[in-house]
Amino acid sequence: MTSYLVIVNPASGRGRARLRADVLRSGLPKSCHVEVVETGHRGAAAELAASRATSVDRIIAVGGDGTLNEVLSGLVATGRSAQELPELSFLPAGTANAATRAFGFNSDPDTVAGALPEVDSRPVDVGIVSHEGGERPFLLWFGAGYDAVVIEALNATRTGLMGLSGLLANSRQVLGALNRYAAPQIEMEVDGSSFGLVSSVFLANVREVAFGGILAETADPFDGQLDVVAVTPGSRSKLIRQGLSILTASLARAKGVRHTLGIQIKLNSPGRVPFQLDGEPVGVLPAAVRLKRGAVRLLLT
Repeated sequence: MTSYLVIVNPASGRGRARLRADVLRSGLPKSCHVEVVETGHRGAAAELAASRATSVDRIIAVGGDGTLNEVLSGLVATGRSAQELPELSFLPAGTANAATRAFGFNSDPDTVAGALPEVDSRPVDVGIVSHEGGERPFLLWFGAGYDAVVIEALNATRTGLMGLSGLLANSRQVLGALNRYAAPQIEMEVDGSSFGLVSSVFLANVREVAFGGILAETADPFDGQLDVVAVTPGSRSKLIRQGLSILTASLARAKGVRHTLGIQIKLNSPGRVPFQLDGEPVGVLPAAVRLKRGAVRLLLT
């Protein structure tokens, strides 16, 4: 008998997460043991995942990208290998859902319920970020600099919208935050070698990230490497052109952008440079990032 722990963020998607979780529970085979729990505060999903990591076969995160990242954080924090951890899946219910585009997660709870009993999991790479606040994993991407400034601005608004809809609805606040940002230079080291000074850094584990944009076409969460995409210092007009390239082609192809592969990256700056993980603001530099190959088993529905 397969046991499922369904971790739901009831605030996600303006209440849609709770409804989706109910449909999922009803659709899973009666022979399964299914427990649905709701989070009540930030960090609760990580706490639940960590505390139940040895007592269930599978954990399903229901919410937005932040909910998935919290569950991932709880599992990784146990220090167990992928084979010792529950298999992980995701039922999207947020407003950005970058993970849905990156991995092709199905957003229909009936379809997911029908697929889960037959689907096999696949070990997926996870980035681990060490900073003054501790350690935090990411499944999708890490961004330091302008990317994180945008994420901070969206999280500070009261609309609750993320993704492209949030960017458009909160354009005034986002532009104001970008104008106020001093853009200190970032010193970066990739696998022990200096990568020079840059103004923004993206570490992509997946090809497609926020706003439907592409950081690097070669990014693959199963290849044991992170795609390092760094924006060199330049004018505002240059930054705008580079930003548009994410939506029209890929940032890695844009002029003035450097692209390489790596598994250990160190970042530092003399000024305040925020960073985000999987679309969630987390802290400020300095930070050290390492890739953990096949860290969790992902159920791709």
